[in-house]
Amino acid sequence: MSISTLSQFERGAIYQLLKDGNSHNEIARRMKLSKSTISNELSRVNPYDPVLAQEHADKMRRHCGRQSILSKDNAILIKQHLELTWSPEQIASELNLCFKSIYNWIYQRLIDFDSELLPDKSRRKKHKHETRGTFKVDETIETRPEEINTRKTFGHWEADTVLSSRGQSKACLATFVERKTRFVWAIKINDRTKESMNSAIKKMKSIFGENIKSITVDHGKEFSGFNDLADYYNLPVYFCHPYSPWERGTNEYFNRKLRWFFPKKTDFNSVSEDELLESLELINNRPLKILGWNTAIETFRDCVLKCSD
Repeated sequence: MSISTLSQFERGAIYQLLKDGNSHNEIARRMKLSKSTISNELSRVNPYDPVLAQEHADKMRRHCGRQSILSKDNAILIKQHLELTWSPEQIASELNLCFKSIYNWIYQRLIDFDSELLPDKSRRKKHKHETRGTFKVDETIETRPEEINTRKTFGHWEADTVLSSRGQSKACLATFVERKTRFVWAIKINDRTKESMNSAIKKMKSIFGENIKSITVDHGKEFSGFNDLADYYNLPVYFCHPYSPWERGTNEYFNRKLRWFFPKKTDFNSVSEDELLESLELINNRPLKILGWNTAIETFRDCVLKCSD
């Protein structure tokens, strides 16, 4: 039965006209409504009662519209993936759902998950410019080969640091992202000096070897020892323009993903290696739209295998 848009007053008028002996056609004419509307309305309750008819219409209206496809099993699966720090869009691709529906279910509390814990909940804030000075560089981003710019070749990384809370320890993370595969790695370092950063890059070389072919960095003083790296490893280091974080957009993006695990007030002295490795594993095992919903770790391993053939 269709859901009428008649008001309670109109239902009272229909009842009175019916009580006065008017036919359905006459009621429709006098109410300036279609015959089918009157016929449908009078079939709601027999004998017709305007109060009961209004209650019936209200009930039908509450049940109208698209029915939710959120099943109990889907709710459990969605919650499990959210606890693995997947975004609603990543979950939607995996479960063949609409990501907007997942957001709605979370906000409507149909899924037992705090919306404040969503990976992309926080917004970016403006930061003050770097004030630690500058140094002369050899290779700027303009000299970086086009095959690196377009991400056609594997083994080209972006690097940065993620700091402890202001006023706490100097401990921080040296973060690295492989441009083609979006694979993320991070190493704890004691401070933001060139010696600590060079030590982190040497550790990266010991782990990933020939799969590190170049690094793109900003003008932070921790990268002022780039000549030592270039000489020792024959490793090109490309510098972005000052105050241009978008030129290392991939690194900036994944730094924010790490910040979800380690918020601004974190003291990295208190973060264990196991905690850091767990966060990296969760990030690298999320399916990414830009990779055709493959994960970064899968794509990285495929590239490593191809390079070793």
